[in-house]
Amino acid sequence: MNYFINFKNPLTHFFSVRLELDHVNSESVLLELPIWRPGRYEAANFAKNIRGFKIENEKGQPLGYTKVNPSTWKVESSNTKSVIISYDYFAFKMDAGNSWYDASHIYINFINCMIYDVSRLNNPCQVSLNVPENYQIACGLKRDQQYLLADNYYELVDSPLMAGANLEHYQYDVESDRFHIWIHGEHPIKPEKLVDDFKKFTQAQVKEMNEFPEKEYHFLLELLPYKLYHGVEHHDSTVICLGPGHALDTEEMYSQLLGVSSHELFHAWNIIKIRPEEMMPYQFNRPVTFPTGFVAEGFTTYYGDLFLARSEVFDRQWYFSELNTLFRRHFSNYGRLNYSVFDSSLDLWIDGYTISTPERKSSIYVEGAMVALCLDLMIRKKSSDKRSLDDVMRSLWKSHGKTGTGYSYQNIQSVCEDVYGADLSTFFNSHVKGTEPKKSLINDLLYYVGCQLLEKDSENDLEKYFGIRMAEINDSFRITQIAPGSIAESHFSLNDEILTINDQKLDIENINQFDADNYEFLVRRNYKDITIKLKPGQNKYFHQYNIVSLPEPSAQQKASFEKWTGCKLD
Repeated sequence: MNYFINFKNPLTHFFSVRLELDHVNSESVLLELPIWRPGRYEAANFAKNIRGFKIENEKGQPLGYTKVNPSTWKVESSNTKSVIISYDYFAFKMDAGNSWYDASHIYINFINCMIYDVSRLNNPCQVSLNVPENYQIACGLKRDQQYLLADNYYELVDSPLMAGANLEHYQYDVESDRFHIWIHGEHPIKPEKLVDDFKKFTQAQVKEMNEFPEKEYHFLLELLPYKLYHGVEHHDSTVICLGPGHALDTEEMYSQLLGVSSHELFHAWNIIKIRPEEMMPYQFNRPVTFPTGFVAEGFTTYYGDLFLARSEVFDRQWYFSELNTLFRRHFSNYGRLNYSVFDSSLDLWIDGYTISTPERKSSIYVEGAMVALCLDLMIRKKSSDKRSLDDVMRSLWKSHGKTGTGYSYQNIQSVCEDVYGADLSTFFNSHVKGTEPKKSLINDLLYYVGCQLLEKDSENDLEKYFGIRMAEINDSFRITQIAPGSIAESHFSLNDEILTINDQKLDIENINQFDADNYEFLVRRNYKDITIKLKPGQNKYFHQYNIVSLPEPSAQQKASFEKWTGCKLD
């Protein structure tokens, strides 16, 4: 399949695409545009960005076609040798899974905009890009003069591209593999430190997995002047959109950059190669449901942070802080008690990326990372640190990643049991397919590595006494979560606006400073103001959980902690 992309007026954000299909010898040709992209399991319907769609033969004569569904076209081709499809694509959405075209640069995820012939998915593809001569092109695809070359459509749409006159380019080697860092956008990062830190976590990952899946890999960084956090994995690259770029000299923002970069790099093994059987190969024209999202995203979330500690990019206290964030997200989501991570994986296409029915679901990222943490420490404890979840990932790499064989849910449990050395049905039924609380299990496992989980009351009185969690939205404080079984559940509604408490107007300074025997709330609900009077009850809600080291850890605990995190337990 031969594609030609032209860029004319960046102010419109439209670029033109032409697909030429030669040697047509069938009565009809079925064309499709993906309705989703790997890494985001929801319908995107990229066809909504197309205009000026037309289909012609080699003589420029229109060909008849039928639109089968919003992203599928059936072309009448009985009397033609070539089918030529042309259209404009609107590239004006900046995140790691979409495309952008303006005067500053070009950024394309080909899966958004490349229509394909269903019968030629496995045929070679070439792309001609009409870009300014002074533009650098950052992309994992092979090059032949002005053409980008892909072995098939799957490789093409798994190879995002950035092109611009002002791209920064750095590189480093790990073993015999070359890693590239491409940056578009303003930032205060020192290149030497960036490359050094990227190399450290890359070395740690390659060391644990024994090898890297590709000979070259590209980090495509879109550093933006506004707040954004998003990354998407690809077979030999990743796109990371992060902002504000000017704040990347702060510890928080730099930590986010390295965190998402480490996460996306580990995807080069986990999901790109070690992939669920339901996605072998990808089916771009329909939803693909699978129950193992907790492995694809949750295990990757767990390892993304862990490798930053093991590589000494960040220290023990940083890793504790990341674990505390994980615990906060876990314990504050009451949906984990209603819907298992197994079922939540299957329901990604329903509401995996949106705020849905209150307390309905769990997060495959958070609960998957909790499952990974438990399995890792369980295996380490039972084997006296001779084995770990690392062995599970290496086994999956050998049996599924390197062979191109998709795994099933049962494969995951079986490999974990082989490494653990005993049956794990109870754990998987309770904590993957079930919704059993994990607090006591986590505490028991943390003790093995010289740590404990401390529980304390929320510092926010409204959370602590009433079970109300709020957020500032458009200069007003609104209720975003109500703890099940709390006092608030009988008096408040989601989206209630809290105007005053005890005649004091809420602001960002005093929201945590209310401490009284009696509370009088002035609430605006459905455009009506109501007064609610309450007293704090005996029960507490939204507890905080923090991991700390034991006061006097044993020699075994110190050694086990270091083998787990690469950090010393001082």
